[in-house]
Amino acid sequence: MKKLKHSKYKNTGILFEMLVRKLTSETLSSNKSITVDIIKKYFGRNTELAKELQLYNALLKEQYRSEAQALDFIRTIKSAHAKLNFSLLKRQKYNLVKEISEKFVFNNMSKIHISDYKVLASINMLFEHEETDNPKQILECKNVIIDNGLLVEKQHTTKDVVLEKFEKQPKDVRLLTYKILVEKFNKKYLGLNESQKDLLNKYITCVNDTTQLRDYVQKVIPSIKTQLSESAKIIDDRVVKIKVQKLSEMLCNVENLKTIKESHILSLLRYFDLVKELKEVR
Repeated sequence: MKKLKHSKYKNTGILFEMLVRKLTSETLSSNKSITVDIIKKYFGRNTELAKELQLYNALLKEQYRSEAQALDFIRTIKSAHAKLNFSLLKRQKYNLVKEISEKFVFNNMSKIHISDYKVLASINMLFEHEETDNPKQILECKNVIIDNGLLVEKQHTTKDVVLEKFEKQPKDVRLLTYKILVEKFNKKYLGLNESQKDLLNKYITCVNDTTQLRDYVQKVIPSIKTQLSESAKIIDDRVVKIKVQKLSEMLCNVENLKTIKESHILSLLRYFDLVKELKEVR
């Protein structure tokens, strides 16, 4: 019995999600987008890819009250998928992947985080293979789809106590509370310098594009290291000089990271603070 393998290149749902997240990143960062044209071209009305995407979304978003209902719906969608023009679908998918590879780096695009990846991969396996190919694997894929859409009745719904109390307060009290929160937020981040603001902006706008964020961080780090090195040369205190040099060396570890996490961003923000303080004591 052959082991079935999943391919991102053949997964219409994942290809579409990659483009949508790329478009979001481009829009937030105010870059000129070429992603819109690709989406319109391949997922516009009446394309075979658009028809298959509808079937992906049906299985992804449908909710079921029982496993029996879910299995019946899966069979219906599978039958509908069998009626697609596979020759045309394959050609359109090939051209889509080719154009993505020409306009972007496909390997970088494929690293964009997709929250429903496991479900979309299971749907693809269901569409690409028959139960006789590997009954156990296909059953596992069905279970992933069912678990994603199965309604679970909750006997008790917990609600945030603080939020509940806040909602019960008079309107003027809520407005005053909101005003105080905004003022505290602005006061907390008032001291950020331009480098820190740029870093936070890039972190927010590239939340769906880990490759672009990593590339930005890898450009920022050499600049920080250079500034730390220059500051170390004019520091008289031997202990402080050694500590600054050591901190500069630690940045090398961040530079080689594949995934940039919130903790790394916080570390870089502190480094920018250090650079600022060292400049002030020169």
